[in-house]
Amino acid sequence: MTAITKFLRQQKEAGSPRRRAQRQKKWLDAVENLLGDIRSWLAEAQREKLVKIHPDKIKITEENLGTYTAPSLVLTAAGKTVKVKPIGSTIIGADGRVDMESANGTFMFLYIADQDKWVQGVGKQPSEFPDLTEDLFTDLLKRSLA
Repeated sequence: MTAITKFLRQQKEAGSPRRRAQRQKKWLDAVENLLGDIRSWLAEAQREKLVKIHPDKIKITEENLGTYTAPSLVLTAAGKTVKVKPIGSTIIGADGRVDMESANGTFMFLYIADQDKWVQGVGKQPSEFPDLTEDLFTDLLKRSLA
């Protein structure tokens, strides 16, 4: 088999509806897991009515996954709003991106599928990206709400 034939076969398989649905599910599961972590990290503040967590949905269109609806969150605290919303799964250097947006700016979270982890997309090299932990998220949320 020639190299071009092998490549075109792989492209055809990757674009099949079944494969597309599998990739979409894997991506949406990763997003749900991240949002679940965020809800967990904010649970105490939510119980004390210091933050409101509003689940939301966002429509995304990607060339490799088509158009789909993804979960997102709207966080409200101290009269300020922070949106946590997926951007897409087709990201150079990562397997997905979710942004945390506020009037103070945007923080980028990148999904690294082969390590099943989220990192903050800062630095020049992926090896420099810090893992997204509760402490890092808390720091970024404070900066978003300042």
